Amino acid sequence: MANQKTLSESLREHGVTRRGFLKFCAATASMMALPPSMTSAIAAALEQARRPSVIWLSFQECTGCTESLTRSHSPTVENLILDVISLDYHHTLQAASGDAAEAARMQAMEENHGNYLVVVDGSLPGPGANMGYSTIAGHSNYDILMETVEGAAAVVAVGTCAAFGGLPQAHPNPTGAVAVQDLVSDKPVVNVPGCPPVPMVISGLLAHY
Repeated sequence: MANQKTLSESLREHGVTRRGFLKFCAATASMMALPPSMTSAIAAALEQARRPSVIWLSFQECTGCTESLTRSHSPTVENLILDVISLDYHHTLQAASGDAAEAARMQAMEENHGNYLVVVDGSLPGPGANMGYSTIAGHSNYDILMETVEGAAAVVAVGTCAAFGGLPQAHPNPTGAVAVQDLVSDKPVVNVPGCPPVPMVISGLLAHY
């Protein structure tokens, strides 16, 4: 779970200089098509920011989106999950499994209610489909998504499958796969399409939040 250090404090502990930190902020501004004058605003926000809780759900996908994330270099995936965000649940990157993994998801939802981000990769069977096509820990993808987004601040649909349905939704679509935006209507949904998406776009979006 997230500790209470600011990003600035964590960076100093890891030997990152002020100059290096500002270069990162400038690169983030450039990547997000913001003017150079926004560098100081990004730096000021990140210096005082607490690491936001992120819950990453993987449904009908190929793990390509996670593979892409691990190749990010600005920031690296290590910097992202150790210093910028608190990645509290991710099937591939978490150490816990089974009941312990699901307990971590529930704990993150409870302790960060209203403030955590939900990242989804992969489409999922929608209402009216056979929910047995894709389940985790005995629960359907649909039920897990609806339960998790209830207390979220926003949802990020990473990859073409989550954003638009992708290959699982292709005709004849036997699983009844739909995109995240087809199911979530009461939270902001940000689509980050691509197969796979650009890694720095994923990490930059999380850093921007």
